[in-house]
Amino acid sequence: MIKTALLLFVLLNFFPIVFSQSGVKLGDKAPKMTVEEWLKGDPVTTFESGKVYLVEFWGTWCGPCIANIPHLSEIQEKYSSKDLIVIGVASHEFDGREKLDKFMQKRGDEMKYLVAFDTDLSMQSDWDGTSGSNFRLPICFIVNKSGNIVFIGHPEDEGLEGIIEKSVGE
Repeated sequence: MIKTALLLFVLLNFFPIVFSQSGVKLGDKAPKMTVEEWLKGDPVTTFESGKVYLVEFWGTWCGPCIANIPHLSEIQEKYSSKDLIVIGVASHEFDGREKLDKFMQKRGDEMKYLVAFDTDLSMQSDWDGTSGSNFRLPICFIVNKSGNIVFIGHPEDEGLEGIIEKSVGE
């Protein structure tokens, strides 16, 4: 009985630490932009106070990611006058840079927002807490005017635009 209670105590108190996902949580300060290369637009090296950022991780092979391009372009165009900056961060490019370059040549004009390449996946790991074959795409984060994460989720989430509206209105 004592051994069972001790085992239960260990499981309940230590397993959440072992299995908890790292990465940012709502309310956290946004990690740094650590992309290795900017493919479209001026580089963003820091999150400026007073601006709102939507950072999306995507891949050229990811159907839902590609389907989100028009939606993210609309968001950028709709809120750019309110200091929203959309950044698409290509990651998990399994076929390498060449495929990404071809994609950008063919479809890059459709992307009305900044595009970067996280070559070594370090930025997605810092933000999403995932690595290797354990990752989520597409996933986006909203960074508010104070530099805090106020949304983590899919770019098609019904609540995304409401969070943007609130964030740009702060």
